[in-house]
Amino acid sequence: MESFEERAKLYKSESESFQEYLKGLPEEAWGRQSACDEWLVGDVVAHLVGNSEFYAGTVARGLQGESSPPEGRPEAGMGHPSISAAALAESSIAARERLGDKLLETYLEKDNFLIDLLTGLGPDDQVKPCYHPGSIVPAGNFVDLRFKEIMLHQWDIRSAIEDNATLSPASLASMVILIQQSFASGSLRWAFWAGPPLERPVRYRFEVKSPVPVTADIVVEGDKFRYEEAPQGTADVTFRCHTHIFALLMYGRMQAAEAMAAGHLAVDGDSKLAEQFSQWFKGI
Repeated sequence: MESFEERAKLYKSESESFQEYLKGLPEEAWGRQSACDEWLVGDVVAHLVGNSEFYAGTVARGLQGESSPPEGRPEAGMGHPSISAAALAESSIAARERLGDKLLETYLEKDNFLIDLLTGLGPDDQVKPCYHPGSIVPAGNFVDLRFKEIMLHQWDIRSAIEDNATLSPASLASMVILIQQSFASGSLRWAFWAGPPLERPVRYRFEVKSPVPVTADIVVEGDKFRYEEAPQGTADVTFRCHTHIFALLMYGRMQAAEAMAAGHLAVDGDSKLAEQFSQWFKGI
C-alpha cells in the first residue's frame, strides 16, 4: 500500500465500514466503558468528531499556505499525549454530553466531509505542509493519520463489546508499514512516553510470523528509543505474537503483561523487562 491512491482507497473503505458498524450499535452500547480508561464508547466517538474537525481545518489551512499553530495549540513538534491527555479526555466527554442524541449524525457528517477532503487531494496538494502537534506533515499524510486513528479507536470500542475483537485483517499490512515509517521519521514518539534514562539500554526483539511478518529490534534507553529492522546481537526480551498484537502493543492498546497472561504473547528472556515494555509505549 505505497501509493497515495491505494492508501486513500483503504482509508475510505475502512472508514465507511466503521460508519456502518456504528449505525448498528444498540443504544445501550454507547454508554459502555471502552478500552480507553476514561472514556465510554460515546466519548471515543466524540473524540473522533473533534479530530475530524481538527484534521479538516488544519489541512484546509495548509492548502492555503498556513501551517502555524491554531489558537490554543502548541508549536508543531512540541505536543505529546503526556501533556494533553487529561484535557483531551475532559473535552471529549464534554463534547459527547453536548451532542447528545446528535452524536452519531454529527460523526457521520464530519467523517464524510474529511473523507472527501483527504481522498480528493491532488498530487500538488498532497505535499503541502500542514500543522500537527507532533510535527509539520504533508497534507497527504493525514490519510495515514486518520486511517490509524480509525483502526485503533474502532478496536477501543469493539474490544469493550465483543469477545476476541481484533484489528481489521485488511488493515494489518498498512498498520505495519505505518509503524515502520513512524519509526523511520521519528513520529512514533507520539506513542512513546519517556522516563528516566536507564543504566543500560534494553533490547526488545519482535519475531512476528503471521499474517504480516515483522522482525525487528526496539532498543529503549528510558528517555529515547530506536528501531532496527536488522536485529543484531542478543536481545534482552524476544516477543512472538500475531501481527495485530504487535500493533496493539506498539500503540499502547494492550499491556504486555495482559497479553502474556492471555497467551497472546510468547516471551523469551527477562519477564519483568517484558512487562515493562508497556510503560514506554502507551499511545493515546
